[in-house]
Amino acid sequence: MSAKRRQVESGGVRLAVFERGDPGAPTVVLVHGYPDNSHVWDRVADRLAERFHVVTYDVRGHGESSTPEHPDGYRMAELVADLHTVIRAVSSEPVHLVAHDWGSVQAWPALEPDLIRSFTSLSGPHLGHVGEWLRGWRRRPLAVARQSLHSWYIAAFRVPVLPELAWRVLRGRFRADYRDARNGLQLYRTNMFRRHETRRVTVPVQQVALTGDPFVTTRLLEAAEPWCERLYRRDLVAGHWAPRTHPDAVARMITDFVEHVDGAPAARELARARVGERREPLAGQLALVTGAGSGIGRATAVALGRQGARVLCADIDFAGAERTAADVGGAAFQVDVADEAGMRRLAEHVTAEYGVVDLLMANAGVGVSGPFLDTSVEDWRRVLDVNLWGVIHTLRAFLPGMVDRGEGGHVVVTSSAAGYFATPSLPAYGTTKAAVLMLAQCLAGELRPAGVGVSAICPGFVHTNIAATSRFAGAGVEEERRRQASADAAYRKRGYGPEKVANAVLRAVRDDRLVVPVTPEARVGALGARFLPGTTRALGRWMNTQARKL
Repeated sequence: MSAKRRQVESGGVRLAVFERGDPGAPTVVLVHGYPDNSHVWDRVADRLAERFHVVTYDVRGHGESSTPEHPDGYRMAELVADLHTVIRAVSSEPVHLVAHDWGSVQAWPALEPDLIRSFTSLSGPHLGHVGEWLRGWRRRPLAVARQSLHSWYIAAFRVPVLPELAWRVLRGRFRADYRDARNGLQLYRTNMFRRHETRRVTVPVQQVALTGDPFVTTRLLEAAEPWCERLYRRDLVAGHWAPRTHPDAVARMITDFVEHVDGAPAARELARARVGERREPLAGQLALVTGAGSGIGRATAVALGRQGARVLCADIDFAGAERTAADVGGAAFQVDVADEAGMRRLAEHVTAEYGVVDLLMANAGVGVSGPFLDTSVEDWRRVLDVNLWGVIHTLRAFLPGMVDRGEGGHVVVTSSAAGYFATPSLPAYGTTKAAVLMLAQCLAGELRPAGVGVSAICPGFVHTNIAATSRFAGAGVEEERRRQASADAAYRKRGYGPEKVANAVLRAVRDDRLVVPVTPEARVGALGARFLPGTTRALGRWMNTQARKL
């Protein structure tokens, strides 16, 4: 989108100012950092201009703005005066301010309520807040030490001549103009290692914590907490230059905050980002559970609801899903996880109606028992379609939205101890659960850079309705009913309910655990499969012999 250019005089320099969007809309001012100029915001500004009056400008000495005659022209007071001058020139009303890196550093002391309605900060702390945070190093020695290592360049930039020479070599790597990089060094040389005034911040503040930032740790952002009356902090899985690399996510976060400050209800992600409010770990999250009509799915949905999550209950048994949804105050959906198109439609509807899910549990499953030679092709197709393809369809439908959002999340897949504990009577079921377990481990590596955790829950003998509804390959109708009843009675006698599995799911999400055996026999089987595989297989054969006597 083309921008209208103008010049604004401030403190003996000419500032290049660029405007996009409708001047009658709320004004959002974007301030760039070092070693950038206003173009770092171009992709974000274009997106915001669809609903806001968007203003960017080149900080003095950068881009198309002129250069101060003396290094003292880069003092914080001059930078703050420039920002106030630009705001007064582009809007008669208080603006929403957004700043990155050094733009944010200079924006903090500029937060006058009569000029600024809200402030969104990316990777730029208030130098006064940082000073107080560092002086309290005894309360957080490791965090201070870690940030100090990340801030090595600050001292290096104060060395004469050498940084300028280095920038001639490195500017291409950082997509920086040499003039911007050279002049911007004065920001560090003039303002760092000085005491900066701190005061109470009454303007609402949103901090966007860039989890992959190599320069500003997320712990450093806590320095603002004692000073802000209304503070929000949201994670964005991105590096330092998120305005360039993740413009959609940055624009969305800015829009959420601006609209909320202007009176709209807080978006779900923003509402749970309020700093200082006590809440359960999963409170405010949107969770979707397949197979939520009964068993482990129902128990997990109930546990999530008690934690304050909003739970969407999906099941081929719509009546069961409705019962669970009624118990948790959620919503119910009828879907067959084996239907790829149906899962895709469900994901589209959920995203449009509720937003991107934070927690996805692919739990729906069916049981098939019997020797391989007695298991028909139809039995194989059924168990593969639900237990494996159902998980794949669920993940393919919902994961892209979770990754693209950039705010992390968690995926839970229900595997089984049968996925690693070989039992001759469960070749089809065990194969699907082993495949799901491997899929989860592969996904964990793929999704970690996106901040999405993965857990594979591997229960042993749990009393759910799966035993009473399992298919017994090779058995006639009456024999199958007898075996279902016998298996269900054995599981009931075992006495391990799905609620205990649900608690394990919540712990796995909280602790970001990948492979989670549940029940004592599942944990013993996991250890045996790893360290005593031959003995474990022999135990599986013995258990199969005992099962035939039921």
